[in-house]
Amino acid sequence: MPTWMVAIATGIIIALAGYAAALLWQLRQQRQRQARLKTERRATLAEQIQLIAKACLEKQCEPSEGALRLVNLLRALPDSDMDALRQQYPVLHELFDKVADHPILDARKALKRNERMKLDMERAHWEARLGPKLDPELTQLAALQ
Repeated sequence: MPTWMVAIATGIIIALAGYAAALLWQLRQQRQRQARLKTERRATLAEQIQLIAKACLEKQCEPSEGALRLVNLLRALPDSDMDALRQQYPVLHELFDKVADHPILDARKALKRNERMKLDMERAHWEARLGPKLDPELTQLAALQ
């Protein structure tokens, strides 16, 4: 094989190796960026969860509203296992399940007064029944990292 062909083949191999190295570097940078964004997202969500849990503990937020917000924030946590969260916070999820289907905002305003009162009574019943049991879980969530 002539020398010039070997030189061209070597050049092509070096160029392809350089290109592969550049792609690997970009992939590494992308994975680092994704990991950083995931960590930042988790920290932001954890801060929001702590804030709502503390508000519920201090009675600044109704238990049912807190349950609706907290369960949805827990679901949004990166790599969250919903079955494990349901086992870890059973009272929170039970209250969520009881009030999640209640209409809110405009849908609530569209209801007749007696329907709203019925839903309010049901919500108050579940808050009275599950609210005291919710405090240990809220304390855990207020310290979430």
